[in-house]
Amino acid sequence: MSDPAAPTIVSNTEFTVADVTAATEQVSIQDEKPDHVHDENCTHDHDHDHDHEHSHDHDHDHNHEHAEPQGRNDYDLLEIRGTKDQTADPLVKTYFEAKEIFTKAMERLNEIPEGADAELIEKHKEEIASVTTDLMRAFLMDEKSCAMNQRILKLAEQYESYVQKNNPEGTSTSTTESEEEGAEQQTTIYTKDSVVFVIWILFSGQQYAHCVQTLGFAINEFEALRPRMLEFRASCHMALRNYKACCEDLEQVLALKPELNEIHSMLGNVYYATHQAQDAIHHFKSFVEAAHPDSRTLPNAYYALANLTLQSAPSGATKKKSNQALKQAAVLKDAQEYYQKALAADIRFKELYGVPTAFNEIKKTAVMAFQARSAGRNGLLSTDSTPALIEASEALKKSFKSPGISSCANCGRPDNVANEGRTPDQKPKPLIKCTKCNKVAYCSRPCQINHWNSTHKNTCNKK
Repeated sequence: MSDPAAPTIVSNTEFTVADVTAATEQVSIQDEKPDHVHDENCTHDHDHDHDHEHSHDHDHDHNHEHAEPQGRNDYDLLEIRGTKDQTADPLVKTYFEAKEIFTKAMERLNEIPEGADAELIEKHKEEIASVTTDLMRAFLMDEKSCAMNQRILKLAEQYESYVQKNNPEGTSTSTTESEEEGAEQQTTIYTKDSVVFVIWILFSGQQYAHCVQTLGFAINEFEALRPRMLEFRASCHMALRNYKACCEDLEQVLALKPELNEIHSMLGNVYYATHQAQDAIHHFKSFVEAAHPDSRTLPNAYYALANLTLQSAPSGATKKKSNQALKQAAVLKDAQEYYQKALAADIRFKELYGVPTAFNEIKKTAVMAFQARSAGRNGLLSTDSTPALIEASEALKKSFKSPGISSCANCGRPDNVANEGRTPDQKPKPLIKCTKCNKVAYCSRPCQINHWNSTHKNTCNKK
């Protein structure tokens, strides 16, 4: 196989499904812990604004929802409340279709005895293959519809035994050189379903670094799965705070399947989080222009556009009828219109789901900016919102001013990798600034060296 990454992914030591199951202790086991049901009486917040759209709306500190322990999904609220038929959102339809496939496959799986001895596998090989295919289909449609559990992990071992013994149609082999001197070559047998199975296990177990490797193999090996695999890899990169790689993968998804409009919402969130305002505006606008009116991420996109538009308002408009003042007024009007659309989308969300969207940083910023009022000369609150909006605009400008200093210039990570594992009482280590120009910073020395060699040595300015 030509893929240079294959030796670390498709090998007897890392790829075999039966071996990977040992690394899945963090997987949510639905059979052992009852799902929490979100309803109107919930006391905690709901971060709906970024779900792994096309199933891809994961939430992170920066408004991007990565893979969570799987249990009840908020789409289930539509069924609980009886509002599922009140929306034609295609993502809702996909979720429930995937959930039905998953549920029926699980019913069939529970009829297959556990165990991986040769006689049992031979007797139930058709059922094992069929159930695996349906579970992988549901997972690829919408991973939130599929709750990983111990029985599925056992199925992984059974399916692996089935593949190794029966060499079914669609089986491929990969031969890799062992790193040990004099050792024989290793041959691994795999199918598309077995590769996807490994990805599901690693993704559910939040083993993101290993999942990135396996996804890289799948992206190169299975052309038809490439967009979906890129989505999953973007989610893993986000969880690992490699925002640059996350954006690159999402941009590739759009290049392959421009119709996946929800990817624009995800990119908008990542660019917003890394203070790349123009890129964020571009993707949020592309999203809202084609988004379904019931999309769960629509309120967040409008709140973000309100903030981004507000911070782009011209400064220093001293004369009321000057060109600068007219431009400023026009931008403030656009920002207010986006905010009103956000409020309307929020109302629609609550009508369907019975709960408000999360009060995340984007929404909080918008509410504070657009509901603020300044005091007039008489000390009373003014009915004119312009002064308060201009003040909020200037504050937002400062927060978006220096993206290079607020995140790693190479990978986009917002903090130093040295902070991993540090206790709350330990003072966090800051990003590593370039000592020559003091204009960019890095999360680690490897990122600093990489960025210097690829770009920064040609642009670094000591002044």
